[in-house]
Amino acid sequence: MRNFRSYFSGILGYLFILVFCVAAASMTFSDAFFAANQANLDQLTGAFPWLLLFVIPAITMTVWADERKLGTDELLFTMPATEVEVLLGKYLSVVGVYSVALLFSLVNVLVLLLLGSPDPGAIFCAYAGYWFAGCALLTAGMLASALTNSATVAFVIGVVFCCVPVLLYHATDVVEWLASLVGGAKDLYTLRNALSALSLQQQLLDFSVGVLPLAGICWFIFFSLVMLYANLVVISKRRWAEGSEKSAGLQYVVRTLCVAVTCGSLLFMLSRMPLRADLSAENLFTLSDATRQTIAGIRDTQRVTIQAFLSPEVPSDYVETRRQLVGLLREFGRSSGGAVEVREILVEPFSEEAEQARALGIEPVRLQYDRNGKREEAEVFLGAFIQSASDELVIPFFGKGLPIEYELTRSLRTVSAEKRLKLGVLLTDAQVMTEGAGGGRWEIVRELQKQYQVVAVNPSQKLIPEEQPTADTEKQGEKPAEEKKPTESFDVLLAIMPSSLTQPQMDNFLEYVKSGRPTLVFDDPCPFVFQTQAGLSMAPKMPKAGGGGMFGGPPPEQKADNGELTGLMTLLNVKWDNGQITYDQSNPHTQFGTLPPEYVFLSKSGRDAEPFSRSSAATRALQDLVLLYPGAISDRAGRKEQKFEPLLRTSRSSGLLEWDDYTSASFSPFSMAPSREIKQNIRRNNDGGGHVIAAHIRNESKESPLNVIFCADLDMITDWFFMERNRGMLDVQFDNVTFVLNAVDSLAGDETFIDLRSRRESLRTLKFVEDKTGTLREKLNLEEKEAQATMDKALETAEKELRDEISRIEKDETLDDRSREVQVSQKEQQLNRQLEVRKEQLERDVNSRVRRSAVEMKREVRRVENTVRIVACIVPAILPICFGMLFLGMRNLAEQQSINPNRRKS
Repeated sequence: MRNFRSYFSGILGYLFILVFCVAAASMTFSDAFFAANQANLDQLTGAFPWLLLFVIPAITMTVWADERKLGTDELLFTMPATEVEVLLGKYLSVVGVYSVALLFSLVNVLVLLLLGSPDPGAIFCAYAGYWFAGCALLTAGMLASALTNSATVAFVIGVVFCCVPVLLYHATDVVEWLASLVGGAKDLYTLRNALSALSLQQQLLDFSVGVLPLAGICWFIFFSLVMLYANLVVISKRRWAEGSEKSAGLQYVVRTLCVAVTCGSLLFMLSRMPLRADLSAENLFTLSDATRQTIAGIRDTQRVTIQAFLSPEVPSDYVETRRQLVGLLREFGRSSGGAVEVREILVEPFSEEAEQARALGIEPVRLQYDRNGKREEAEVFLGAFIQSASDELVIPFFGKGLPIEYELTRSLRTVSAEKRLKLGVLLTDAQVMTEGAGGGRWEIVRELQKQYQVVAVNPSQKLIPEEQPTADTEKQGEKPAEEKKPTESFDVLLAIMPSSLTQPQMDNFLEYVKSGRPTLVFDDPCPFVFQTQAGLSMAPKMPKAGGGGMFGGPPPEQKADNGELTGLMTLLNVKWDNGQITYDQSNPHTQFGTLPPEYVFLSKSGRDAEPFSRSSAATRALQDLVLLYPGAISDRAGRKEQKFEPLLRTSRSSGLLEWDDYTSASFSPFSMAPSREIKQNIRRNNDGGGHVIAAHIRNESKESPLNVIFCADLDMITDWFFMERNRGMLDVQFDNVTFVLNAVDSLAGDETFIDLRSRRESLRTLKFVEDKTGTLREKLNLEEKEAQATMDKALETAEKELRDEISRIEKDETLDDRSREVQVSQKEQQLNRQLEVRKEQLERDVNSRVRRSAVEMKREVRRVENTVRIVACIVPAILPICFGMLFLGMRNLAEQQSINPNRRKS
């Protein structure tokens, strides 16, 4: 208690707390904090070990050093208390000082609450990790103070001691660098992973996401025990017999090492038991109910074997992925009661295990990584082969962005099920089922094959299976149509670009939809995925390619309804223009700010209306989507029994563009035919209303049943999004793949995996900053609209002057017809040139005005962020200053009152 009181008896204690709180605030609210746009403590967690390197020695440097310097240590040990009790008293006093400093830094949490809605569980666990980390390093600082009688030297030694658990994270880099100097450079991945697992940064990782791990807490406890025992050895050194210091010192060194080895062994055993308390709001680190039900179902049916092929050494970016995969595999094995056999196979390059993995369809992935400032590559195996008595399935690679629990649970359920649901894929010009021929099956098909039995559906045949002939019909003399192969039945039909179907094919498709069977439709006025150097292709507005040519072959049969899907729209009672797209100028992701508004970002973090339907299982858990040049659909209404449920909707900062507004005519030198290309400068005019991009149309009546999800964008399901979902290279996790899979499951009536697939951390954005910057973006959009209107009005005036001038010439009766025609032609050419020059000048003026407004908006955004940062750094400093002034004032007042009035100066 004496050390605790003395620390706050002077101005230095409060000054230290002031510096600590301001430093913590500056680390929390850094540029990376605003770029991430998340209300959490990730930036502080990453920098906190480095902050402790200076905070901890500053607290502990005088604990023993001043006692030895003033000679009060002997007096201290003559008190009626054991050395252990004195040691614990000293330790508790510095823990109290550190705890007070940490409590003052909780002002950062209050600032976070003002900026957004942080996860309370994650905040609590993060601060619990900070407290455990500080309490552990305090023992190392006390040991440094016990070795000297100088507080300055104790501070330096304390920094060195505290550096050990912090720099373990980077120790292998130093070893590799030293090895490279002597010509023996090696890849020390195993050593790197082992040392990084013991580092302070790695221990704080679980705490930062809302988890209290038993192994992490034990790491801090065991570290403290070892350091406290070393403290006890040092302070008891005075009792060693004279002349036996060396032997006693060696004995206690061995004892200390034994304590360290014992604690390390216990820590290793506890680390094999992934016991943890998940306090995060979404419980992301606890096995879901769907996973437990799947495992329980396997236990009662059949045995499943999971062979996980893992590289023993992976790049640092994949260390956490590999750790989570191994932990989940072991949890699956323990929870199954023996029904799931897990085999972890370590795969070295060019080994028999590598050949075995390749034979099962698991290929290594070449990953790039940085080492010693150089960009290098490594082949990594991180896949699994799941097999049961009736089925088998391959997960080729677990990327950083892949939801591991979902993949494993879905695979277990798929291979253990007696029969898979069947998904039909309609064959269209999109060729999503094509193998080879310079392409291959789309990734959406490969993904669906992990859960469904996927079959190709020929639209030229009847899609509804005919009833099989019965024994009664055979007795009546009717012969079955043996020469015709019966149509397969399927649970869901996936139709991609049905606008490319011919009329007979469209009739078969409409017959299927009209039967009320589940159908998922993707069509796109501007399929960006099919854009090439020759321009756009596959757009519904454009005719079918092929046919004719230099040899005069017959042209292909053209699209039904000229690609307008008139029959389907009439059946669904909705409106969809096959050349009209929508754009959205509300983009919450600043890192994608250079993309045009035709890249539509739908985000739960937006300031506008809800972009996703909360009542649909397919969209209720979505957070971020991106769509490229999507179309729009609307309900015509008029059918009481029919439900039109919007699934995806743009914000109010959006509008519509017609075909000629965003495309222009061109000529393709490749096909030697007219083509279309997307314009660079597009005139936009927001209409102030949200536009529906996808909807679920249902009609449960017996007369006209319908069950269709129609999405007016194809690009959202292209292969890039599936690869990005696996690799996780972007800062934003887009839910495009999740939406497609959820839509298929919802139509199939199997919603087991929808919640698990969508299981992820909720977006907790900085609402305060978004509100401030959103107003600026609206102002920019308004200025852009005004500039565009000014240019349009000026061009309209110039065109009117052109028409008036030509009209004057045409009405001049002094001219004959030939002269009038020549002058009109010359005047048209002259005025057209002037109009083009005027148009270019106006466009430059508009672009310059918009550019200046954009730069001013960025400055204002930066000003808002800087204001928040300054306030966030000033507010934590107020409390220490106020408390310091209060307690120092009270102390001075008490001192004044204790002085005899006769001795005071008048």
